Amino acid sequence: MKNKSFKRIFSITCWILFYSCSSNISNNDALIQLVETKNNFGKLTYKQEAEYIFEFTNPGKTPLVISNVETSCGCTAANWTKEPVKPGKSGQIMIKYDADSPGIFHKTIKVHYNGKDSPAILKIKGQVTYPEDLEDSVK
Repeated sequence: MKNKSFKRIFSITCWILFYSCSSNISNNDALIQLVETKNNFGKLTYKQEAEYIFEFTNPGKTPLVISNVETSCGCTAANWTKEPVKPGKSGQIMIKYDADSPGIFHKTIKVHYNGKDSPAILKIKGQVTYPEDLEDSVK
């Protein structure tokens, strides 16, 4: 009789342990809601650094974790909220652009997070112009 009870308790314990572990591992249902996904810096002066903060909220039921923010070139850098963003709370993704090449630019930023729709896509654009004294020396 004791052997049957032990097997039953052991079986139930294993089932609970398996269920609780597997549900946490496969829980990729976080959501990110960005206030804006695009920013136009307009005209920037050559070698001017510009930054923009993309704000977001977590409208889901699962904590949102941003694992990486991938920029498309070395002229663009990102800094973001590193701790998990609880449901209903907000966070930020700051993008810095170093205007080291004259001309029109379009950059894409990928925000990797723990949701099925990851990555979210951000875009920045603008135009880098030379300062007037450099333009006169080139002519």
